[in-house]
Amino acid sequence: MEKTNKQNNLYEQFLKYSYWDLKELFKNAKTKEEQDFYITLSNLVLQKEQKRIIGE
Repeated sequence: MEKTNKQNNLYEQFLKYSYWDLKELFKNAKTKEEQDFYITLSNLVLQKEQKRIIGE
């Protein structure tokens, strides 16, 4: 149960980030792995926005 609450909290935190926030985090990343992480999240944000626009 506690693990599930943490997962929901992580998702809620992710939703607060804009594409531009994630792009800035990507630029400041110290490792390739960290860059990959932020680029993946930014791609998710873009996909979500594309779905929203296509659905309109």
